Amino acid sequence: MSNPTAHDTPAMRQYRGFKAKHPDCLLLFRMGDFYELFYDDARTISKALGLTLTQRTEGIPMAGMPYHQLDIYLRRLLTQGFRVAVCDQIEDPTASGAASGAASGGGAKGLVQRDVTRVVTPGTLTDESLLDEGSENPLAAVLFTDDEHASVALADLSTGRFTVASLSGSEIRDELLRQRPTELLFAEPADSKVPQRVRTLAEQLNCSLTARPAWQFRAAESLETMCKQFQVSTLAGFGLDDNDPVVGAAGAVVAYLLETQPAANGRLAHLQPPTRFERSDHLVIDPTSLRSLEIERTMRTGEITGSLLGTLNDCRTAMGKRLLRHWLCFPLRDRPRIEQRQDIVAAILDDPIFSDGLAKYLPGVQDVQRIAGRIAIGRPSPRDLVALGQSAGQLHTLRDLLAERPALKPMCDALTELAGSLDELVERFAKACVDAPPAHLRDGGLIRDGYDATLDEYRMLQRDANQWLAQYQARLITETGIDRLKVGYNKVFGYYIELSQAQSAKAPPHFARKQTLKNAERYITPDLKEFENKVLSAESKAIAREQELFAELVRLAADRLTALQRYAQTIAELDVLANFARRAGKFRYVRPTLVDEPVLDIVAGRHPVLDELLADKFVPNDICLGSSTASLRPSVPSSLALITGPNMAGKSTFIRQAALLTLLAHTGSYIPAESATIGLTDRIFTRIGASDELHAGQSTFMVEMVETANICLNASPHSLVILDEIGRGTSTLDGLSLAWAIAEHLARFRGRTLFATHYHELTQLSELFDNVANLHVTVREWEDEVVFLHRVSPGATDRSYGIHVAKIAGLPPEVVKRANQLMQQFELHTSPTNAKPQAARADPQPSLFTEYMEHPATTKLREADLNTLTPLQAFDLLRQLQKELSE
Repeated sequence: MSNPTAHDTPAMRQYRGFKAKHPDCLLLFRMGDFYELFYDDARTISKALGLTLTQRTEGIPMAGMPYHQLDIYLRRLLTQGFRVAVCDQIEDPTASGAASGAASGGGAKGLVQRDVTRVVTPGTLTDESLLDEGSENPLAAVLFTDDEHASVALADLSTGRFTVASLSGSEIRDELLRQRPTELLFAEPADSKVPQRVRTLAEQLNCSLTARPAWQFRAAESLETMCKQFQVSTLAGFGLDDNDPVVGAAGAVVAYLLETQPAANGRLAHLQPPTRFERSDHLVIDPTSLRSLEIERTMRTGEITGSLLGTLNDCRTAMGKRLLRHWLCFPLRDRPRIEQRQDIVAAILDDPIFSDGLAKYLPGVQDVQRIAGRIAIGRPSPRDLVALGQSAGQLHTLRDLLAERPALKPMCDALTELAGSLDELVERFAKACVDAPPAHLRDGGLIRDGYDATLDEYRMLQRDANQWLAQYQARLITETGIDRLKVGYNKVFGYYIELSQAQSAKAPPHFARKQTLKNAERYITPDLKEFENKVLSAESKAIAREQELFAELVRLAADRLTALQRYAQTIAELDVLANFARRAGKFRYVRPTLVDEPVLDIVAGRHPVLDELLADKFVPNDICLGSSTASLRPSVPSSLALITGPNMAGKSTFIRQAALLTLLAHTGSYIPAESATIGLTDRIFTRIGASDELHAGQSTFMVEMVETANICLNASPHSLVILDEIGRGTSTLDGLSLAWAIAEHLARFRGRTLFATHYHELTQLSELFDNVANLHVTVREWEDEVVFLHRVSPGATDRSYGIHVAKIAGLPPEVVKRANQLMQQFELHTSPTNAKPQAARADPQPSLFTEYMEHPATTKLREADLNTLTPLQAFDLLRQLQKELSE
């Protein structure tokens, strides 16, 4: 941006002042009906959005956008990572004598007052058009207290949710990826460089990174900020010690929100007191498992459709959709709370009339959470108020539906308690607001006739204008004898009397010429001018009065923000649980029994996504791991199951199914099965699929080993481990060795493990460990064809049918034929002749590999052509082989 000059207009000096306060933002400067950008901002937005770059008379680069299209451009700018400061006119230009063009230095009588009304960043969005209704939009702050620990705070400005957590270094990435913040705050160091661990974290989260002054993270300043925000003298009432390190991160978040948002009395009324997040309260699902199990998005397309969330989401409110996503990513570990949810699902499922009533009335509740957020920061629309009144109006109907149902008594009591606070709001909004409100209040149209006498008077003047003009035109025609005289109006010139050029000579002396057109002349009279002033004054006064009444209604809602948030949370929970009940009834789900012991016993379980997609074609399967007094089959003690079978037969589906049913059970949902007993689970670990992370310098095999190492180091006896084809990213011997060792390790700690593999040698582990069972996916061979039955049965298999899969995938017939020939040769060459595993020792180490695998020295000797070797070459070969055998 260039330096100020003596030729700067008042508006440009005003612009420079705001830009100096927000140097890191694109400044959208309201001038009349446009938002304008100047200098480097104009060049930047022209390149980013393709806006036309123009020049002011002084040679200042400029680009602009219509004010009514602001949301469209904001969305595009935020997607590209820009921060935007919106500078609005905070007074009516006509009131100050400064028309829209006058603000730019075009002869204004006065300068329009402006101010930055908001700073828009990825983590501070509240506008409905900029947000996804099914996803939260948290802002996060991270404060590293040492090399191994950090404090994290997350706040969603659109809903007011606020959480804090103390996490270890290995937990920070996992938990933030589950929360998915869109912007990350950090304390700017003295050298102004982004710390590498912060940069790495932001890259992993794929979120915007924002530096903040380090003092905002300091304990004293943060405590003061927090106490002022929540109007307390100590944070002890929120379960936080005033010296807790998390206060630093929380204070930084609040300071940032107060800086970027308009806040009444220096505080955000809808921001809820912080609650501490404890990992131990939830079943932990790391980012790898979230991705592998396709909980939020599919791995192939990255779309919600086809994921667990996309399949389960039949919620009727936006709040329910967000809460469902949260429950799937943060399942509970507390059995009483899970069973409380199950009881509600049962109550809804067992009463079809009740379920139908919820399905009918829940859609009438709009996004109360986010409407309350916009009210708190002074950005509600007329439609927000009407939606809020209609949504709160559903309270009594829903409460009556819940009455006399023991499982839903807490929800019913909550709605009863809220009714007194929200009834006045419902009554006032219904009386004041029209049923079909405008999108904005620029031209009025929100308040009903009869609500306010002053507004009615102004409106009456406007409505009488047409009748008066018709009568005035008739009178002028009679007085002048000009039969084609017309009285009209336009927004540029106001009211006028129009005569054709031929008739203009007959104009009376009191007709003052106002405008000359090609074929007509326009005039004004004292009577018409007086009427114009009266009508236009009434119009502006009517709009001003509507704005006053609108502000009163907003204040009425603002006084009830806490009640509105509690109402929204109750409705969201009811919506999710009703959704669970509908699915249970439609797709024959059952209530799982939760126990403390590490058991997974499911009869005829079905994959929740594929079950809906394939309907009756999906083949159910049993899963039985661990034992418990409450288990369906307590005599089966196996904790590790090795699953073998052909490609495409369903091994991966089977093990994913086990994980998804375990997860669903911990959310309080019923699950697709005939019956189930599931032990409370602390974590779900998965190693499924192959993916490179070349940007991090990691190959497919490296990623596989890193993820497997995480499992081996962190899995507990109460974890569920899902492994698919471990070791396939390297050579056969290396892969088999690693897979065997990993399976041994997991068998020893006796956590529930499903291990799908093509290494059939691993099936011998069942002879070495009493808690290892073999399962296989069955097939049938018929006339040189293979039929996949997708049924998992006890026992092992010794074939993978990979060549058959290649055939049905469309590999050329000659390639398939050659592969069959080579397979026969390889089987003949490497088949074991007398391979029996050694008896189990205290530390089992079978001789499997030395007995099954030929030593490289033997291979070299067999391949040597003795007829062509010289004596010296033969001697050298023997010496080399001897050396290899001695190593």
